[in-house]
Amino acid sequence: MASKWILRKGSKEKGFSYAAPNGSALKSKAELGRIDALRIPPAWRDVHIAASSRTAIQAWGLDARGRKQYRYHSRAVEKGQMRKYYRVREMARDLPRIRARLNADFRKRGLSRDKVCAGILLFISDGFFRVGSERYERDNNTFGITTLRKKHVFVDGDNVLFDYVGKRSIRHRRIVQSATMSRFIKQLILTPGPRLFRYQLAGEWRDVDAGDINDYLEAVASFPYTAKDFRTWGGSLRAATVLAELGSGKSVTERKRNVATAVRLVASELGNTPAICRKSYVHPIIISKYMRGGAVIQPETKRGAGSKESGRFAHAPEEKSLIAFLDEHFPERRSERRDD
Repeated sequence: MASKWILRKGSKEKGFSYAAPNGSALKSKAELGRIDALRIPPAWRDVHIAASSRTAIQAWGLDARGRKQYRYHSRAVEKGQMRKYYRVREMARDLPRIRARLNADFRKRGLSRDKVCAGILLFISDGFFRVGSERYERDNNTFGITTLRKKHVFVDGDNVLFDYVGKRSIRHRRIVQSATMSRFIKQLILTPGPRLFRYQLAGEWRDVDAGDINDYLEAVASFPYTAKDFRTWGGSLRAATVLAELGSGKSVTERKRNVATAVRLVASELGNTPAICRKSYVHPIIISKYMRGGAVIQPETKRGAGSKESGRFAHAPEEKSLIAFLDEHFPERRSERRDD
């Protein structure tokens, strides 16, 4: 039976050739051009390329560590990104309810799974921490909040200092000033074992992992939001507030400069490169509308007390402003012509 994939043969040193699904040598200039445009890393092995230019997965192969990696069709990437931003906006709307539950669980005695997961999500929502991955810790010796070890944290009064190497070997130094969080970290430091975030179940100590955090968040929100959604919302909100503070800009050149400044500042807080920050953590409509001279949120919008209705867990003024902006310019269904 013929393969449904085009197969890459050869090497970087000797050059690559491609076998069509029927086994013949691929010579079509159009197809070779499509393959070249995918920018498949030369180091990938066992490379398979979709025979159709319309397939969502355009190519896959094994990287140097034997992990399966993919190249996607641009439309599939766009749809995935748009679904993510719709989900993040919905989470933003739910934030007062989520915050109330997190704080209720966090006030519980002891170190139950719910309390520790709630504490981690409070750190993530306020401090842009990555959730962490066992695989990155094992393979790269890099850390996120769930994989931190006790040696990565220092407590001085009400100040908690996190000092660790994160994804892409970027060093992170974050200070959290909170008497409540300081007491929480002191409790965790006293638990057995090297890992910082642990909980007790039936007398047994267990490490928290990313799955625990996302499962807990889904149970709290009654929807499958993820810890990464907090970072995406935080990055978008921070970019919008920075742009508001910088002003609308008198020219395209000034607006480009302001966008670059905002993205660079947000990237430094998230621990990303500016390119990754702009691509994955700042809602594209924020930059698009700003570049056209439109206001995203009002510069006079300041963080203040919540409404009486929702108390201290209510949306901050800048959050309300950004949600209203997204509701206006990022409708549930695309109703205006795309700008290609």
